[in-house]
Amino acid sequence: MDNPVAMWQLLGVPINQWNMLRSEGSMGQYMADTIDPVAISTSFVNDNYFYHLLFNRKYSEHCRPDYLTPEGFRTLKKAAQENHATFTLHTSTILDVLRDMQPGELTKAVIMDHMDWFSEQDADEEVIALARAVRTGGFVLWRSAARVPWYIEVFKRHGFAVEALSIREPGSLVPIDRVNMYASFYRATKL
Repeated sequence: MDNPVAMWQLLGVPINQWNMLRSEGSMGQYMADTIDPVAISTSFVNDNYFYHLLFNRKYSEHCRPDYLTPEGFRTLKKAAQENHATFTLHTSTILDVLRDMQPGELTKAVIMDHMDWFSEQDADEEVIALARAVRTGGFVLWRSAARVPWYIEVFKRHGFAVEALSIREPGSLVPIDRVNMYASFYRATKL
């Protein structure tokens, strides 16, 4: 677990993200903080469809995402029939998509954890593009392997107010969500 090559080759953890993890503690502690709270507080059989799928390679009728229930499917189908734009598929880089948008076109953006992998230059370039595409009052959500990711300052520098929505406490047996894979969840609101 403390070998960056093994982490990349076996688990797909890029070196920059691995360095973020290691800057806040050991890999053993990170793994315990990830797995123990979920195993203690959720049922992989009845209510945690993320791990249910991982272990069983399929969902069950009583352990599945809402959109796979008959009611959830009807909701999605109705939205599609009413011509609601539920999502748009892009086959380009995030930067290219953001640059093609009109200024202030986005109200919300979910960027997951990919900025953990970035250099400061890459982060700066993407946050500049986000600052242009996200309207005032809109926000960007992300998760990070770090409790306090270094790129928070990049968002602040480009006109965002950043707040932690959830930070996993080392040694705590309280998960921040049903997967608990990341150490933090943040929102950056465009000022």
